[in-house]
Amino acid sequence: MDFDNLMEYQKRLQERLRTEQQTDKKIELLSIINQLSSGPKNIVQVEQILVESASRGYTTDQTRKFIDQLIKENIIYESSPGFIKKR
Repeated sequence: MDFDNLMEYQKRLQERLRTEQQTDKKIELLSIINQLSSGPKNIVQVEQILVESASRGYTTDQTRKFIDQLIKENIIYESSPGFIKKR
């Protein structure tokens, strides 16, 4: 295996690892949403998600990015401004 092939292989492995880490973080954020959403409507305020995720080491920008991704993937949606609901 020559150097260029080895570098390409290493690059693919790093990208796969980043993708898996992002997926793990989205799952953890979804877990936070599950824990915070209670009651018959299963609605949680975005601010609560931001506070809880910050206590687990997420930045506000990271949390908002993952919320946007989960909305885009139709896992959650914004039921009203500032409130998230699971599908």
